[in-house]
Amino acid sequence: MATLNSGYIFSYSMYDGFCERLLAAELLVDHDFNFIFQMSAFEHEKMTRNNSDFFQERGELSRKIFDYFEKLIDLDVKGLKQNYNYVTFDISDFGSQQFLINLDQGLEISIRDGLPLECFETETESLLFEFNEYMKIWVEEKYKIWIK
Repeated sequence: MATLNSGYIFSYSMYDGFCERLLAAELLVDHDFNFIFQMSAFEHEKMTRNNSDFFQERGELSRKIFDYFEKLIDLDVKGLKQNYNYVTFDISDFGSQQFLINLDQGLEISIRDGLPLECFETETESLLFEFNEYMKIWVEEKYKIWIK
């Protein structure tokens, strides 16, 4: 199980899977709801505004992400599964996302790309699905700003 440094209350990370850009991104949120966001992509130094394969941004967490996080921890997060994956097979080069939440003993949740909403049955799982979809779009918007 992955652990989150005690200085942070929440992290979200995503990986594209095995594709041309090999994008990996991580959002770390501290107890004051300030964030560090970083992403890297394969051979992007000529494609990015900072001429680098690496991007980092710091700031105060947006209200929308804060609201999703707050709603999620107000529900029964302990009832969430550790893995949301395809039942019959595992494709290791698929994209994936991971939520780490520093509550009592910590919580790690991994989600494979492409799972339909039907795989998220409870109210908490539905919110997790919605939060994950929002975060994927948020990361993609940051990526588009980074590219020339």
